Amino acid sequence: MTFVTAIIAIIYLCVNITMLKDKEILKKLALNIVLILCISAFFWLPMLETYNYAEYEVYQKDSMATKESFESSGLNIWELLFTSRDSTYIFEIGPYILIMICLSIIAIKKVKSEYKKEYILFLILGIITTLMSVIPLGPFNSIFQITQFKWRMLLFSNFFFAIICGINMNIIIKNFGIKDVIVLSIIGTLYTITLVSFVPINSEIKEIDNYTIGKITDDKRDVIVGMGRGEYLTTKSNNNREYLNTRGDNVEIIKGRGNIENYNKKGQDLTCTVQIFEEETTLEFPYIYYPGYEITVNGEKASSFESENGFLAITVKPNQKVDITVKYVGTTIMLVSKIISIIGIIMSKTETSPIGHFRKEKKYE
Repeated sequence: MTFVTAIIAIIYLCVNITMLKDKEILKKLALNIVLILCISAFFWLPMLETYNYAEYEVYQKDSMATKESFESSGLNIWELLFTSRDSTYIFEIGPYILIMICLSIIAIKKVKSEYKKEYILFLILGIITTLMSVIPLGPFNSIFQITQFKWRMLLFSNFFFAIICGINMNIIIKNFGIKDVIVLSIIGTLYTITLVSFVPINSEIKEIDNYTIGKITDDKRDVIVGMGRGEYLTTKSNNNREYLNTRGDNVEIIKGRGNIENYNKKGQDLTCTVQIFEEETTLEFPYIYYPGYEITVNGEKASSFESENGFLAITVKPNQKVDITVKYVGTTIMLVSKIISIIGIIMSKTETSPIGHFRKEKKYE
């Protein structure tokens, strides 16, 4: 969704490209880009770290969605207008929004000239993003496939239409009189009527049992409770789903020989003592291979790697007895990214920041 938002932001920028001739606007735009990157650093920096840490299913082609599954998620045009009682989701725009959008025919003539370009752009983008949830996208499937479901485009149309509807109501209802009361009463009544379809009636609620929760099949499209469709697993662990489901919560010796003693695991913390025999031994821990785990062997940090099953693992030298601890501490990049985000938030609150400066100007206006 961030990717699609970026595309829309570029379109908006292109429409207003002539404004970049103003050095002050260009400066504020650059500063705000830096500010946005700082505030969101807590997300995108760890994401890049994870991307380079191991192969994860989410980054594999057709993992989040295939072209076929994406296209099949398109809506019927009637779902935008009505919601049946047996529907799982609510997609309808609703008569109250439709009425206010129709008011654009009247309102667009009264929009101030300096705002008319944005008004028309938002109206067009609202219509386009709504249609994208319905019509086949053909060659553009590969671009928007990452969003998984076509109906997610309604998030964008909701944003654009909210602005258009707000402007329309502001323009049309200048002097609040009896006519305005009637119009709002009609809209409010229609809104209340549509709420009937928002309340699902279903007396056949299935109970979730342990079998359902633990069910894993060879079909990668099947849902795994607690792991989505497995898209956030490492590729190796996702390809070994049966092992993932039956593995257990213990330290496994996957190469070599040894005895495991004093095993204790609580959440993300684990301790044990291992007697290693005459050959180098590989130990696999009950944690999916994600960055942030710290392993110590006899008090010294050990280098970890991903096992063939997609789990956290280390190699221990032979002929020794070692005390091992595993705990989740996060990574340096995770810590730094949070600090950068905090600094970004503080900057956005100061009068010297682009946002603060803009707020100050609006205040004086």
